[in-house]
Amino acid sequence: EWHSMNKESLPTKLNAEYYRRKNLSMATEGTKPPAGAGGGGVEPPLPPPPQAAARPPSPPGNPQASKANSRGVFRRALIGATNVVGRTLRIGGMAFGIVSAVTIATYYFHSSQVDNYFGPAASADDDDKDDNESSKPFKSKKRVLVLPFNNLKVIERRKRGQFDFQSIAQKGTGRGNQPTIAMEAKELVKIIHHAASDPNISALYADFGEGMRHPMGYAHIEEIRNAIRIFNESHRVHRDPNVNHNPVFAMMRNGDPKPSYAFGYGFQWNEYFLASAFSYVHLQARGNLNLFGHATMNMFVRGALDKYGIKAHVFRHGKYKNAPSILTDKTYSKAHLESVQSMTSSLNNTICTCIENSRALNFDNVMWQSIFEYGSLTSSNSAEIGLVDSIPPVDPLISLLDFNKGQEGLKNQIKKWDKVKGKIKGSEKANAQVNTIEKLLEERSENAGEKFEIKFGRHESFSRFPATDTTSLEEYRYMLNKRNTIEGMRKITNGGLLNLSARSSATSMMLDSLGLTPDMAPLSDKVAVVTVDGSIGSSLSYEIIRSLRQIRKDARVKAVVLRVDSPGGGVVSSEAILEEIKILDKPVICSMSNAAASGGYYIAMNSEKIFANPTTLTGSIGVFGIKLDASELANSYGISGDYYPHGSHAAANHPLTPLTPAMKDNTARMVLDYYDYFKSIVANGRPLSVDEVEKVAQGRVWTGEQAKEVGLVDALGGLDRAISYAKTAHTKTEQVDVDHWPKESVGLLGSVGLLGLFLGQKPSNVGIVQAVLATAIGREGNTKSGSVEQLLSALTELKFAEKPLFMLAMDEETAMDIIMRGE
Repeated sequence: EWHSMNKESLPTKLNAEYYRRKNLSMATEGTKPPAGAGGGGVEPPLPPPPQAAARPPSPPGNPQASKANSRGVFRRALIGATNVVGRTLRIGGMAFGIVSAVTIATYYFHSSQVDNYFGPAASADDDDKDDNESSKPFKSKKRVLVLPFNNLKVIERRKRGQFDFQSIAQKGTGRGNQPTIAMEAKELVKIIHHAASDPNISALYADFGEGMRHPMGYAHIEEIRNAIRIFNESHRVHRDPNVNHNPVFAMMRNGDPKPSYAFGYGFQWNEYFLASAFSYVHLQARGNLNLFGHATMNMFVRGALDKYGIKAHVFRHGKYKNAPSILTDKTYSKAHLESVQSMTSSLNNTICTCIENSRALNFDNVMWQSIFEYGSLTSSNSAEIGLVDSIPPVDPLISLLDFNKGQEGLKNQIKKWDKVKGKIKGSEKANAQVNTIEKLLEERSENAGEKFEIKFGRHESFSRFPATDTTSLEEYRYMLNKRNTIEGMRKITNGGLLNLSARSSATSMMLDSLGLTPDMAPLSDKVAVVTVDGSIGSSLSYEIIRSLRQIRKDARVKAVVLRVDSPGGGVVSSEAILEEIKILDKPVICSMSNAAASGGYYIAMNSEKIFANPTTLTGSIGVFGIKLDASELANSYGISGDYYPHGSHAAANHPLTPLTPAMKDNTARMVLDYYDYFKSIVANGRPLSVDEVEKVAQGRVWTGEQAKEVGLVDALGGLDRAISYAKTAHTKTEQVDVDHWPKESVGLLGSVGLLGLFLGQKPSNVGIVQAVLATAIGREGNTKSGSVEQLLSALTELKFAEKPLFMLAMDEETAMDIIMRGE
């Protein structure tokens, strides 16, 4: 072979390597090769390769050399950039692959969690299967959904980006430091609707504890009551879930109706209004039922203003426009009292009727008046007249769950022994032993039932309780949100596949071969729900207008539901919202929540249809203006003000400027113009003439039930009914998406306002009212110190030009809120 051959015997041309190695070794040893070493037919060593001659330096200023150098630099930079881009793309591709893999894994993980949580209900045949078959991961449990109304704060809209300082202040003050759970009313209603159709939820349990820490509006209570009614009638399919049940239009669903329970250590009027919607009401044995009816409380500060020499000149149109009465009166006027009596009577009648229907009572007005006047009802007296079902000594939920778990375990053991007995043949002794064991298990079950009855008594509600496990409201909301997120991801993926398929037929065929055929259903229509929540000022107006402009650009939005929970606000801000709705070019349906009065009713006047709950407070069609005169107060401290030119209206709104006849006439004329315009808008938006509007206007507040009778609203119902109408009347696709607006709250404005309270703001009318109220309401020890100093500071540093205070507000609370915020 070649490795065993002598290299020197090879031809000279092929043995040049020998001489190279030999010369190299000789150079290393410091010897020279022998003379004539290249003879004898042997090739002499190869000379070293010639060195390239050094290029002479280019003379300075040579353009060719500079151009060559620049080309070299550019070439090297281009190569370096290409390498960097290549590495970046490789790293980016790897990162994209990792992120995609993690996303897919997370998707499937959460998807499996959702499927396990919302698995199908256990069938009747599962009891006959052995343990291995019955322990499948999708076997559902009999859960009870717990609603913690004692710590639940139901709101109209969660304002993201803002802190709930009131909740933070109340957190940790008693009641075991239980945290407050804030939830939108529509979200809670949706959760209860899901629970009604969820086979995993077998019961509903409301914990009122010692009472609701956060009072709830009547309209919110009505919508939650309707959702609870849907749960109680879960064996039916309701065509319209927000309307009283009509058996003619209800389709039967498989299964029995689900029970619901309410427990409390005592109930107030609004709490019992909500609790009475549940199938069974449990009142603690030493608890009381305080059914005193609805009461309206108004505060008047006229005496405090007179004491400190501040005059509040009020210009109003509508004798029932009672919002500014806080500044002008010391008690109810005749018109004010008439309006309050009518509103209170309507609210009480509506609530009493709802309680009678839910509890199947037959109370007349005399009976209800007797309950109102009697005072606190004891638990035994409440049970005697049918207002509660049982009076347990403690909350029975945990005992009911433990009892059902024990009973289910005993039933499973008895079934196992039944199977064993069936397999034993010809052994009488073994069968006798099995019978003895079964008898002992049955006796144990009966003993457990007797112990439970001794502790809580015997009642139908306990025997109907089916659950063996509990799920909290927060956990159930979390899982529902996770399921909705997964459904959203599926829609996004389907949309991406549709786009890929539409690009080319080859891509579509490749996706089909991979089993990724997208759903070819068209994009669904949308119904946009715009929530107007709170007093209508400049910040809320800006937020609503921004939302409406974005909705106008969305072609998929076929209708807009204007959800109003506002007692009114400023004239200019309300007008800005209404004008933006007019140019929306989409049908608008209005849904009124707890209140949609004055400015809240004003912005609803371009609606195709108006829905209100029976307890909604609406109407209050009227306008008022306020002119504060603090000149007398300033003079008492040696402070005076003057202005030029005299007789001008430029300083009319300054608090140190007394009211002149010209200013009075001008303000009265503006208020009248606003009022006439308000009535004309109502006449154009409702099937009423201007004269008919005048009869129901004059600032009077109506309940939703009264408003329907006088023609101010079209139908009774909550948000779900308004959305259902919008879908039926204005959408064409089978699936309709509901989009809620505003998407983001202007939280920064609230933060800036909060900082202003700490850093100080320029005094104005706001400062005067704040200072007077602080002085009047503050303790006597602080009256002559901080409060007066704050008042003097407000008087001496006033802004000269204040904007006029013309408001569309339903009550004094809204008016003071607008004044305090300077909007």
